[in-house]
Amino acid sequence: MSLLIIGGTGTLGRQVVLQALTKGYQVRCLVRNFRKASFLKEWGAELVYGDLTKPETIPPCFKGITAVIDASTSRANELESLKKVDWEGKLCLIEASKVANIQKFIFFSAQNVEQFKTIPLMKVKNGIEIKLKESGIPYTIFRLTGFYQGLIEQYAIPILENLPIWVTNENMYISYMDTQDIAKFCLRSLQIPQTTNQIFFLSGSKGWVSSEIINYVNNWLVNKQKFREFHYFF
Repeated sequence: MSLLIIGGTGTLGRQVVLQALTKGYQVRCLVRNFRKASFLKEWGAELVYGDLTKPETIPPCFKGITAVIDASTSRANELESLKKVDWEGKLCLIEASKVANIQKFIFFSAQNVEQFKTIPLMKVKNGIEIKLKESGIPYTIFRLTGFYQGLIEQYAIPILENLPIWVTNENMYISYMDTQDIAKFCLRSLQIPQTTNQIFFLSGSKGWVSSEIINYVNNWLVNKQKFREFHYFF
């Protein structure tokens, strides 16, 4: 089976690429910047130029492809990108998949998208879910929460550098998952026919609010400093 992976340089996408290569899949990554994606080539993936904002670049990427894994996403505050990439670009991606007779399209969405349609990112993801279902392409949708790996950028680095921290509502618990585990579920679904045309909800075993994470990171930093001072003293 040959895979076309979109978003291969991202936090989740790179895990999907690495594990797919490890399992022996032929992997092609749609990328805009070959230099930025050079590490994927070093791992063994084929790089092909494609830009979701340029529809004409998308169809040629599908030659010889069996399945598509879309791990790309814009940030919630990137409104222009949400329109051009996550909506218009992915509609082109779905259309190209239909023409290429793709056997499976895996899309990473977000949990509770239908409940937060006033949030642009959620509205777009919900819309793509609907378009994918209507397309007739065999699909599997994974609705995700947060990534453990994302906590470094969202909390740890701002705390270390005394920068503002983006926090969630204290009534909103997020069950973070390791992207390695998400990648495993993704690739396993390619081997199980029963996952076709299904939506799966993936989340960690514990929900966290922002204040808990901030306290945890602060305590870790304090303990790390004490550990260093202890060893310096002795």
